[in-house]
Amino acid sequence: MKRIPSVLLGAALLLLPFFLLGAESFEVTASSPLLGSGGLLSYLEGYLNVSLPWVDKMAELNLSIRAFGGQKEYNQVFICGDELLRDIDPPVEHSLRENTASILEFAEQGSIPTYCMIIPTASAIRQESLPPFAKTQMVNQKQIIEDVYSQMVGRVTVADVYPVLFNARDQYLYYRTEDNLTSLGGFYLYTVLGPKLLEGVARPSLSDYDIAFVKTDYYGSLYQKTPYKEARADSLAIFQYTKTPRQYLVTKRQDGALKTYHTLYPLHLLDLGREMDIFVGGLSAVTTIQTNSPYKASLLVFGDKTALTFLPFLANQYSTVTLVDLFQLGSQEYESLSLLDYDQVLFAYSIETFMHYNTPSRANRLLTTLEE
Repeated sequence: MKRIPSVLLGAALLLLPFFLLGAESFEVTASSPLLGSGGLLSYLEGYLNVSLPWVDKMAELNLSIRAFGGQKEYNQVFICGDELLRDIDPPVEHSLRENTASILEFAEQGSIPTYCMIIPTASAIRQESLPPFAKTQMVNQKQIIEDVYSQMVGRVTVADVYPVLFNARDQYLYYRTEDNLTSLGGFYLYTVLGPKLLEGVARPSLSDYDIAFVKTDYYGSLYQKTPYKEARADSLAIFQYTKTPRQYLVTKRQDGALKTYHTLYPLHLLDLGREMDIFVGGLSAVTTIQTNSPYKASLLVFGDKTALTFLPFLANQYSTVTLVDLFQLGSQEYESLSLLDYDQVLFAYSIETFMHYNTPSRANRLLTTLEE
């Protein structure tokens, strides 16, 4: 008996275009093929295929009804008021062990000052917003990060950003509809990471930046998976360093192709529908930022998309910062890199990447460049 309302609801949602557009738009008679075997469903399928706006609206309505009925998770995304928080799977133990061991090996054999930062997801920092059932099944990200860091003591310098993010959890540190930190979240990462990497450099201050909101109606990847209409649109902000004028040259290398920007924020990508790529041009195999700063040090970062949130801040304190996405790195890009060109190496990954993929361990292939 409980299935009958669901069936009726599904039928109502499928028939919604008929009522919204007016019955006069559809003439159905006893001889109409719509009433034949599968005819109505075939017609509706064809109608929906050419009426994508209706599909989107119906998906929103369907999800809103589900949420009203008590469903608070859909497509592995938690529905939490006006924000969407992605659930993550339990850790893959061998990935955790291999990534940790590989970073330790890199630090010992590379003889380059090595740093590590593991970044918690929004579901850990914003856990108070989660539905009650989710809190009992959540991965204990804080404990996992602490366990990894405890193995690195004395060999790798760690930047524990969990406390600063958690203490500022009521601020706009994570997007509501995108699975990443905001620019403000990236700044908070920098407040912990900067003093670890940069001895003698003044502590970060928001007063050193001019903040501009370049888009205020952005709906990201989480919304595409879970189109909950009550989710609040995100704002995309850029932080321009104003303390001392800077000029930038951003070079991106992917599959042998080169692309350059003379800004940390190529805003023309907004018009191309590539909103998240306005931050340093997005994630590619190799991204190099050269800055006319008074500092001469160079930094190599092995990271994922979370690195794009803090790189614009670090770039102002180095002559060169190179971000390498080891997942995308091909043979040509490996050959173009040499550890001899860098003074420091940072492994900076979201905890999800660190727990589930062996990507960080691929950095050890570059150790051979120290022997050449």
